[in-house]
Amino acid sequence: MDYSKLLQTVLDIAEEMLVAGAEVNRVEDSIERMISAYDCPFERVNVFIITTNIQTTFEDPDGNIITQIRRIKRSDTNFDRLDYLNDLSRYICEHKPGLEEMRSRYLEVMNRPQHSLVVKYLSAALVSGTFTVFFGGSFFDGFCAFVIGAIIVFLQRYLRKFNENQLALTFTTAFISGMITIILFSGGLANMNYILIGQIMLLIPGLALTNSVRDMLLGDIATGSVRLLNALVTAGAIGLGMAPPLALTRFFARLFSLEVSIPILSFGERTGMYLYIVQVLMAFMGTLGYALMINTSRRQSIMGGIGGAITWTIYLLLHEMTGEYFFPTVIAAMFIGFYSEIMAKKNKAPATIFITSASIVMVPGSALYYFVERLLDADYSEAFGYGRLALGIAVAISIGLVFTAIIYRYYLKIRSGGAKNA
Repeated sequence: MDYSKLLQTVLDIAEEMLVAGAEVNRVEDSIERMISAYDCPFERVNVFIITTNIQTTFEDPDGNIITQIRRIKRSDTNFDRLDYLNDLSRYICEHKPGLEEMRSRYLEVMNRPQHSLVVKYLSAALVSGTFTVFFGGSFFDGFCAFVIGAIIVFLQRYLRKFNENQLALTFTTAFISGMITIILFSGGLANMNYILIGQIMLLIPGLALTNSVRDMLLGDIATGSVRLLNALVTAGAIGLGMAPPLALTRFFARLFSLEVSIPILSFGERTGMYLYIVQVLMAFMGTLGYALMINTSRRQSIMGGIGGAITWTIYLLLHEMTGEYFFPTVIAAMFIGFYSEIMAKKNKAPATIFITSASIVMVPGSALYYFVERLLDADYSEAFGYGRLALGIAVAISIGLVFTAIIYRYYLKIRSGGAKNA
């Protein structure tokens, strides 16, 4: 066995898992198990990963020390690919195939057909349109956001040909989509705030912010810090992109005496039963669209949509009883954790697939948007309030998910008698 080639193939699999959206703990564990499966001492396999770097050192059966470092420069969330790469890593651990078979199976996974371009456009449009209604917009606002969501995907695909810089791409996309919304608003056709919130759900790093706090609470300080910084910088790029259109809105409002202040449906604001039903329905459709957008299989996307709808129902019921957001968000996040573990076991897939899709309904997109808007108005007190709300929701989600993860880990250890678990 050429152990240097073995490590190279293992890192190819690990890199694509990380790029596809796997959590760092899963990738580290997969590398350790795959290498130790080939008669290498498990305690001598050392792996260090952050979102942009993989470092692995191990001792082969002959006592030779082998080290490789892999720089990660891209991100392309693809949960179908992650699902099959995870299965491949388990197959390698169980069957110990030769290098040629490992490479063949790896290429087979990488060449799997993905969702068509039509599905990508429709799923992104569905996310933008449904979350516009979810956060309080009319169905016509949702239709406008639906169209703009498809335009955002087109812009991202087209602009990526000229610039691979994700921050520049996010800024440009936010600016252009914001200008399109301003045109609709200046004609009196739609409510600007709700449409911007809906389309921002395609760009906002809410999940990255939540996952960064989750990583740090689980002890991955380096990874959590990198993700937090990346989320904050990305949110800044969105804010800078949206700022010029919002400034133009105020100019047009003064020029033509337009009404800019639109009633805000805040996160969890009490509404009538009809709007509750609409929100739950939009939660299902938005979660389904988001899951399809990140290349989750159709079956798992539907399960994610169901999880999102139930999650939001739990939040609404608890909010109605308590009148506050933190405790209901923690409980709803705990449901996401348990639901995701059950679905993962049922589908033999990583739990992160279901966590990511079901969590989208809890992402504080509206709070982040109004934070930027109030900053532009120089209303720093209100801006601070929305910023604190966004951070509080992110922390609450993280606490719920971490608590669930800890309970599940203890359950696995007790069931296996304390052995290390997959």
